[in-house]
Amino acid sequence: MSTGTTIDWFRKPVDSPADGTLNACYNALDRHVIRGRAEDVALVLDARSWTYARLLTEVGALAGVLRAFGTGVGDVVAVGPLPAFEGTVVVLAVARLGAVVEHTDDLAAHVSGATVLVAATDPGLETGDVPVVTVDDSTELSWAMVMRAGRTDPAGCADVAGDGVLARAGDRELRVLDALGGGDLPVPPGAGLLEVGGLRLWSYDASDASDASDASDSGGAADDDRADRTG
Repeated sequence: MSTGTTIDWFRKPVDSPADGTLNACYNALDRHVIRGRAEDVALVLDARSWTYARLLTEVGALAGVLRAFGTGVGDVVAVGPLPAFEGTVVVLAVARLGAVVEHTDDLAAHVSGATVLVAATDPGLETGDVPVVTVDDSTELSWAMVMRAGRTDPAGCADVAGDGVLARAGDRELRVLDALGGGDLPVPPGAGLLEVGGLRLWSYDASDASDASDASDSGGAADDDRADRTG
């Protein structure tokens, strides 16, 4: 169990991680903003950069929409392969609510167990009451529309048990403490690792990604207006 200064707990554990509560998104974004790093670079993708403040705005907005669709602690959001930026925002937004990302190439298999499906384009599935958010405008719940709606009611951070799960992919599981820790992190086939604010995420489009420390070393600076892909 890691209880070092690199992790901010809402309630520190006593005997086991399950005794404590924390939030992966809070550790990745909020705490950096609170401590005066709002305009520091949090994420660099394809020579575009996002500050902690900008990324927190996007993540909070999407989390607000997922919450409106009934997503809460322990629920599952099924996510198909996405562009790296949108994929990062989705994982952080789901973590903000204490829910679990299910990375999958087969969204149909998760219709019955997920509160929301997220895809790059319309998967052409009969999903019943389960909403489908798409990066493009092939459905009513396009990324641009969802983000505009979410900015009016962003979500805060849920309390998550210290042994909580951040993401799953097949039979592999990524727990919050492992994602925040500094040890080796197993990566599923086809995935890469992407880091935001000390939180490591599985990314299925991370080949051109680097974390903020890489940007700092190379002299990179944030340009949020230029980098905002959500309009």
